[in-house]
Amino acid sequence: MGYFEAFMAWASVAIGVYGYFGIAAVAAASAVTVFLPTFPLSFLVFISAVELNPIGLGIAAGFGSATGELIGYLIGRGGERVLLKKYKKQIQNLKDLFDKYHGSLVIFVVAAIPVVPFDIMGLFAGSINYSAKKFYIAALAGKTVRYTIVAFAGFYGMSWVLDYLK
Repeated sequence: MGYFEAFMAWASVAIGVYGYFGIAAVAAASAVTVFLPTFPLSFLVFISAVELNPIGLGIAAGFGSATGELIGYLIGRGGERVLLKKYKKQIQNLKDLFDKYHGSLVIFVVAAIPVVPFDIMGLFAGSINYSAKKFYIAALAGKTVRYTIVAFAGFYGMSWVLDYLK
């Protein structure tokens, strides 16, 4: 059994046994791996909506994912010196733009969009010493919106599919 299969087996057991806590743990584990592919969390949220309340599922997945994203933020915070030495001017220009366009709003939007790799946002926010509290709150809100929408899509979509197959 490969890494992906083992992780999916663990995720299935965690969600099946622990429900909302299981999806939060799976979401955190998925988000902790900076730039390493794990598994499609959105897919797990989508199919879990058949058994779990979509709002609770979205909140649990958002909480776990945002919490796991703090690792990327901390890596960015720790790598600040390396990045600033090499790219000081470019990072300052990006920081100015980030401040101008309300960083929390940018973080929220990037967290809410499923196709954007959020790891980059955590690394960047950490490297410019953006407030960890503001980063976490904006990431939590964006990820919760994202996974709540996915959960409702799964709730209504999977119900339709299962009714169709009967």
